[in-house]
Amino acid sequence: QTAKCHLAAMVIKAHIKKLKPYKPPLEGRNPHKYVLLDFNERTMEVPDFVKTALKDFIDNGGLQKYPSYGNLQGDIAAYCGVKTEEVMFTNGSDQGIDLVMRCCCEKGSEVIIPSPTFAMYEQAAESEGLVIRRPHFSKEKGFPLEEVLAMVSPKTSLIVLSNPNNPTGTEIPREAIMQVVKEVTCAVLVDECYFEFMDPATTVAKEVGNFSNLFVCRTFSKTWGIPSLRLGYLMSAAANIDAVTCVRGPYDINQLAVVGIQAAMKDSSYVYEYVKEVMERSKPMFEKFLEKRGIGYWPTVANFIFCYFPDPPRLEAALRERGILVRPKKDANDVVGLRVSFGTEEQMKRVISALEE
Repeated sequence: QTAKCHLAAMVIKAHIKKLKPYKPPLEGRNPHKYVLLDFNERTMEVPDFVKTALKDFIDNGGLQKYPSYGNLQGDIAAYCGVKTEEVMFTNGSDQGIDLVMRCCCEKGSEVIIPSPTFAMYEQAAESEGLVIRRPHFSKEKGFPLEEVLAMVSPKTSLIVLSNPNNPTGTEIPREAIMQVVKEVTCAVLVDECYFEFMDPATTVAKEVGNFSNLFVCRTFSKTWGIPSLRLGYLMSAAANIDAVTCVRGPYDINQLAVVGIQAAMKDSSYVYEYVKEVMERSKPMFEKFLEKRGIGYWPTVANFIFCYFPDPPRLEAALRERGILVRPKKDANDVVGLRVSFGTEEQMKRVISALEE
């Protein structure tokens, strides 16, 4: 066993051996036991017509063949308002993030990742041997535009902008994103995985044909309700998509994901009904509760909120005992808070009731 470990140490790249895996708390998240407010997912099941499409595919004997994708690329492009050749589907948005870093960033170059933010950006960057620069979001000022631009140098290969930012829910103004895109020559990746919760006017997706350094990734995991099927997409100039497609595998996306989302896209009203309830009822109700209790929180435009309850670890455990899962997170100053996803109005009433005990 020692000899095998020594051999592994010899064949694995030096920078990879220094990495630690990203291990989110996935196990035991039973939706029949808990209200799942810890991963910013849709908190309701998908409609029956989506489930029926998946069951019919399985019952008709489709699992034994490799996947085929039909007009999935065109369907996604039509939904986003971009050209078919400006979009590619990916195995969750995580694969899109990874592909951009693999295709745009030379080892040893710098990537600017404002923090605190989604852990997979740094995981992907470190896997490619990149040097990470970290300007900080702040509760008071929001997105650090001037700091980001000041950090850009000839060594910069990529800037990653999470809009809205996770875990803080901070909106990056569209004009700030476009200022970055226009002023730099490196790649800019804008993660819009919570796009459906935001004002549609804030997206920069329709600019991908105008700026060759712009990439936009999204997912079907949040509002559409199929994170377990792993489907996302990446948008950029057609030449970029052609190049990145050469790196993605020919069947990286499973057939069930395709069947599920094509059924869902035929009647997406369930997505926007959920968004309306979350953003117009659940979100203001919970924010009002926090303000009444004097609990500090980051202004948010997303389906989650980062707030500073006293003794967050103890409170997280107490909520878990009451069948509610939330997520402890650290801000840029290493202060621990709770990130709470907004669920349905009834679910958030249950959370408020538990917090009042």
